[in-house]
Amino acid sequence: MMRYTFAYEVLSDKSSSEFSQEATSKEEAAELIVARIADLEFTDESDIRLGKVIAISKKVGDNYIACEGCAS
Repeated sequence: MMRYTFAYEVLSDKSSSEFSQEATSKEEAAELIVARIADLEFTDESDIRLGKVIAISKKVGDNYIACEGCAS
């Protein structure tokens, strides 16, 4: 399992931030994360523009470490 951190924008208020999702692939993470961000931002999924992956972390024990060589 990897943790994918995405940049995102809330279209209605033009704010931007980042959020991460644990998944087996970047594509799976992208499918799951928009709903989570919408809940976090108290808005509709259509109000979220998902940006690029800005970090990938690998789970080691109970922690995540930056993964420079991980395929995305």
